[in-house]
Amino acid sequence: MSSIRDVVSLKLFSREQLDGILDLAESFEDIARGKKRSELLAGKVLATLFYEPSTRTRLSFETAMLRLGGQVLSVADALQTSSAWKGESLADTVRTVQNYADAIAIRHPEKWAAHNAAKYASVPVLNAGDDANEHPTQGLLDLLTVRRERGSIDGQTIVMVGDNKHCRSNHSFADGLANYNARLVLVNPPELALDREQIKEIEAKGRLAVGETTDLPEALKQADVMYIVRIQKERYSDPAEYERMKGSYKVDRAMLEAAGPNISVMHPMPRVDELAPDVDDYPGACYFRQSFNGVLIRMALLALVLGKAQLR
Repeated sequence: MSSIRDVVSLKLFSREQLDGILDLAESFEDIARGKKRSELLAGKVLATLFYEPSTRTRLSFETAMLRLGGQVLSVADALQTSSAWKGESLADTVRTVQNYADAIAIRHPEKWAAHNAAKYASVPVLNAGDDANEHPTQGLLDLLTVRRERGSIDGQTIVMVGDNKHCRSNHSFADGLANYNARLVLVNPPELALDREQIKEIEAKGRLAVGETTDLPEALKQADVMYIVRIQKERYSDPAEYERMKGSYKVDRAMLEAAGPNISVMHPMPRVDELAPDVDDYPGACYFRQSFNGVLIRMALLALVLGKAQLR
């Protein structure tokens, strides 16, 4: 058996740990859907400390905690509504919030913020996204989605489309996939390529084959899964550069049907114009099921970091 204290990066997890987390997450299905009640985390409090906007991540963390009988303290828009507005350091905020909660889920606009918060906190810290760096709980729910939609992660070809440079979801998903015998095809303009160092780290594990192309229709012919993301407007300091890159790739139902009838379509959301609404009733569209899987994953992680579950 093994325990987990903090969840700040998928780079720190083994294949065995990842599989254990996915198994545990699926065991919470009936509780997540409200079919069963649980008091597993009764008496425990989660603080969601969000310095950047969020819908799915913050609400699914809070839903996960509530479904397991715990309670939530929520700080949304923390740059404006917490003492950060007065200049308080992250270290001081974390060392204060730990007095009120048993775990902290944090989203922050600075790279490595969650890693740094974990150094100061006496309670577990879960990274809900740090700048354009990492989003490990999203990466885990993406792995779970592939497994649930395709039956296995091993053997799948995942085509990752869009802003592979700036999208933290892509970074963590790729880090998780590196533990599986699968294939990752990166589709992006040259300016939006995944960091070369990350690709080297992934390839060094010797399991995930990585390819790169700018030809989306050709890549989709090989795809079991398409993972598409928007161009990350908030990561651009130059509006003109964003306007130039916006719309680099757009996928509609006709494009998917031309490629094949059995592609699982994933998107971490929100979407803008990169994924047409007519994809919503495409048989493989699973991005709303994907968002539900976030509740399962965060239930599993909260149970683990709060000592109410262990990995076998």
